[in-house]
Amino acid sequence: MDTFHLFFAFAPLVLGVVVYAVAWGAKRAELAPAGAGFGASYACANCGKRSSKEHMVPQAHAGAVSYYCSKCAGH
Repeated sequence: MDTFHLFFAFAPLVLGVVVYAVAWGAKRAELAPAGAGFGASYACANCGKRSSKEHMVPQAHAGAVSYYCSKCAGH
């Protein structure tokens, strides 16, 4: 009977450690989010063509800025 009580005394601790270890392993295996780092590009608000910010034409409207390629900015 002592073994039975001892098992149920430590079962929550053991299950907690197992759940924590599985969550830690799953989180560790995730890939880092891909952000806009070095060499970031912007998409044209009209046609979707991607280019660097230097080659895009910004147009402000109602407090927001949209970037257009040189082809779409002329229209």
